[in-house]
Amino acid sequence: MRVGVVGAVLSVVLGFPLASPGWAATSADSIGLVNPTTAEWFLRTESGAILNFYYGIPGDIPLTGDWDCDGIDTPGVYRPATGHVLLRNSSTTGGADIDFFFGAEGDVPLVGDWDGDGCDTLGVYRHGTTYIRNSLDTGFAEHSFLFGIPGDRPYGGDFNGDGFSSIALHRASLARIYIRQSVTSGMSDVEFFYGTRRDQIVFGDWDGDGDDTVGLYRASAGRFYLSTEHGQATADIEIPFGGGQFIPVAGFFG
Repeated sequence: MRVGVVGAVLSVVLGFPLASPGWAATSADSIGLVNPTTAEWFLRTESGAILNFYYGIPGDIPLTGDWDCDGIDTPGVYRPATGHVLLRNSSTTGGADIDFFFGAEGDVPLVGDWDGDGCDTLGVYRHGTTYIRNSLDTGFAEHSFLFGIPGDRPYGGDFNGDGFSSIALHRASLARIYIRQSVTSGMSDVEFFYGTRRDQIVFGDWDGDGDDTVGLYRASAGRFYLSTEHGQATADIEIPFGGGQFIPVAGFFG
């Protein structure tokens, strides 16, 4: 996952303004939003262009990942009622390039490069247990571990820059982040407060330094607030984008 220099304030057919954050990075991640009622996606690219398309159906959980190992993140969705995963290798309207079943009803999906091979695959979080699979196909989890409690929201990412993804949790009731640096059972290696209970969390490599750090989308303000280090009380980067009940996503969108 990675965003570069955005030159000017953009006004696109979204019904809200898009402004340049005024920061630059190489191989840094960008942000996006998904409309949960229409399955319409809005992704910012490295050049500042907005990729606008439809993918999935209302009720799907949006995903982003590098499914074909080409270095660019593209959309996917997880259908929680059935565990159906549908992944697309381009950020355009169309059908799934990859689809399979993984997990059970009510599982929460997360994306990561668990084995460090440069390709993203899926995990699911089920009542404090994470189940990971290293290939994009139907099958049993190849690894599982205990971390967190029921109700935590999981996120995959490389949180220490070692080339391997692990898991972070957002406990909305406390507005607290818990990060574990390995895919093993245990306590958090890093934890801190961030945002408010109503904020939606995202993780990405916002400054291109190789590790993923926290950000949030605040619907009431129509802004993303991104931090480039773990544990900071305030954001390093603010980006006006959105406004309303969208679902935030992050990644390097090309």
